Amino acid sequence: MANEVYTRTNQALQFARWALQSWQAAVDDQALDALTRQRYHREHVLLHLQRTLLGLLHEVGERYRWPLLEARIPEQVLVVSNLERYPCAELGELIELAGRPDSWLSLMLSAWQQLSAAPREVADSSSQLLASTAVSASWETAAAEQCIAGLSDCINRFRSGMQEW
Repeated sequence: MANEVYTRTNQALQFARWALQSWQAAVDDQALDALTRQRYHREHVLLHLQRTLLGLLHEVGERYRWPLLEARIPEQVLVVSNLERYPCAELGELIELAGRPDSWLSLMLSAWQQLSAAPREVADSSSQLLASTAVSASWETAAAEQCIAGLSDCINRFRSGMQEW
């Protein structure tokens, strides 16, 4: 496989789609391990969406020849100070989406931060399950579908604007 930035972005987006399909199948499953598989696939979707977003940011950085390719965490790039240093419409749109609490990108970043947070101690064992599955109450399959659609739309629009005719 080519080591192009767009290839990694495409790959991560496709893996997110497959993980979402597996998550949806686990939601409908009645097996004893269905809750564990749902949690696994929820986290798996988030991981690949995070990789997709980072790949998209790398594509934008590569297009404008900015040092954004060194970023390993999307939140490092999605700050207003970077927009002042590296002005472009693509980065501006993503920063705006990240700053709006009702956007698909903000929801995804919030769910990722909750997933990446240090585990909390639980006082009693009866609420252990609640603490372990508290990735986000709003991060369900519909939200994941919305994020995949939003990222896919951004990728297509950004790439069409980056083509030289």
